[in-house]
Amino acid sequence: MNTKFISSAVFAVAALSGASVFAQNAQYGEAALAINPVVSSSTVTRAQVKADYLNARQNGALAVSQEAAFAKPAASTSAVSRADVRRDALVAARNTMGGNSTM
Repeated sequence: MNTKFISSAVFAVAALSGASVFAQNAQYGEAALAINPVVSSSTVTRAQVKADYLNARQNGALAVSQEAAFAKPAASTSAVSRADVRRDALVAARNTMGGNSTM
C-alpha cells in the first residue's frame, strides 16, 4: 500500500511541476497565441499611392515583375466555326478507327 501511495504522489508532483515549465509569460491558453498587430498611420492617401504607381509604371521606373503571368489572356477570335471543328474531329476519329465512311 505504501508503494502505491508513494508512486502516485511522485507521479502527481511530477505532472504538476511539468506544467509550470510551459507557463513562461503572463498570458495562458489561446491568449498567448494572439497576434498583436502593430498599428501604423500614413500621411499619404490611397489615391496618391495609386497615382504615384501609375506614373512610375508609365515612365518605366518600376522593375520588371511577374504581374503579367497572372493576367487573363486576351480573347481571340477564330476563323473556324464550331461546326467545322466538330466535323473535322469526327472525320479524324473515323479515319483513326479504320472506318473510312462518309458522313
